[in-house]
Parts: sequence; structure tokens; C-alpha cells
Amino acid sequence: MAHAKLRLPEDRALLSFIFARFIDGEMTGLLEGRALGYAPTLQAADFLARQVRDEIRHAQMYVALYRHVNQGEDVPRSPWLLKAIMAPVTGRLWAEHCFLDKALGERWVLYLMRQLIEDTQDDRIERTLLAIAKDEEAHIAFGEAQTRDYIETGRFRRYYLWGLFLRLDLAMAIAYRLLRPLIRRRYSEAAAGMLTRFFTESRDKIAVECAALLGVQARRSLSQLLVCQVIFWIRLPFVGWWRGPRPGI
Repeated sequence: MAHAKLRLPEDRALLSFIFARFIDGEMTGLLEGRALGYAPTLQAADFLARQVRDEIRHAQMYVALYRHVNQGEDVPRSPWLLKAIMAPVTGRLWAEHCFLDKALGERWVLYLMRQLIEDTQDDRIERTLLAIAKDEEAHIAFGEAQTRDYIETGRFRRYYLWGLFLRLDLAMAIAYRLLRPLIRRRYSEAAAGMLTRFFTESRDKIAVECAALLGVQARRSLSQLLVCQVIFWIRLPFVGWWRGPRPGI
């Protein structure tokens, strides 16, 4: 279905905000270097090392897009709160990292990129996002493969990761509820429509895809969210200290 397109200069404010947040996300992606310490195999550690390079390259590409949208202006320093929101959300378990940061977190980013590609009338933005999307798809595929390896040994692991998914799913729902009046007031009709589809249709599609990955029903359960979140915080100080890359296939 065709939608109204985002255009410059009318939608400069929204595109600037999104690209600045993408830059924040790529810079926090450099924390993949820390995950090297608990990658289970040398092959997994090698993938993370290549991903760090991807994040740097993507950040440079987003900076170029920001300047394109803003006629050469530099990217402003991000507020601390926005940086904290964009920071990775995982603990020290390898499975948590791969599922939440890669299979889920990068999926959110990919869906927003696809929305921009579909709904933005600007050739340079479209070409750049298409190039970055290929890398994001590879990162998601790696996260999915690692997640499948983790969940194949027990049903509780599926239950636990879905509970952690629900935390982020709820956060996105709350964010949309709080931002919806601002979106309608501040942005153009095309921009408001794009963001609405992202926070509603994309959210539902991501839930279905992640449920299929884990082999569970796409059911939003507050009790499961709370139980799994309690487990997450209780075990956080005690797990992941002695893991490190090991030779393996």
C-alpha cells in the first residue's frame, strides 16, 4: 500500500533525530568489544570483531546522512538520557546478548530502516540505508543462530528469553503511548503515519518473528515478564565472569 513520502526540507527535523539516534546506537555497538570476553568460540569472537568494524563504518555513513539532511551541519552532542536509552540492554550471558541485542534489538533497527526506505523520497538516503541493511541482516542471522543453539536444550530457556523480549516490547509500547501526541503535533502527516506504522505494525511483526524463533506462542503476559525480569536481575551479578573464547566449530 502506497503511503505519503517523507521529503526534505519538510521532514528534516524527524530525519535528523532518527539519524542522530542511529549514530548513538552504532557508537554503543562498539561495546561489542566487551562481549568478546564471553564469546563461546573463536569463530563467534571473530564475528564480533568484524561487527565492531561494521558499527564504525555505519556511524560514518549516518554522519554523512545527517549532514546531507542538514546542509553540512555537524551532528550535535546527544543528551545523556538518550545515550542511556540507546545503550545495550543485556546482561553477561552470551545467549541474552545474542537474543536481545542482535536477534531483537537490531531487528527493531532494521524495521525502522525499511520503513524509511519505503517512505522517504530521497535517493541518497535510500541507497545508504539499503547498504547498511545488508549488514544488519547478517548480525540478526548470527544472533538467531546463537539463540537456536541455546534454546534447543530446554523449554525453560525459551520461556526465559520470551520473558525478556516482553520487557523491551512493553518499553516500546509505553514509548509510543507517551510520544503519540507529540508525533501528531510536531511532524508532518507523512512522518506521523510512518512512526505510527513502526510502533504498531512493526512491533506486532517483530513479536511474531521472535516467537517463531523461540518456538513459543506470541502471547504478551505481564506475569511472565515480571518473573523473567526478576530472574534476570537476581542472576546478573553472578553469571558470565569466567567465560571466554574457546576453539570450536
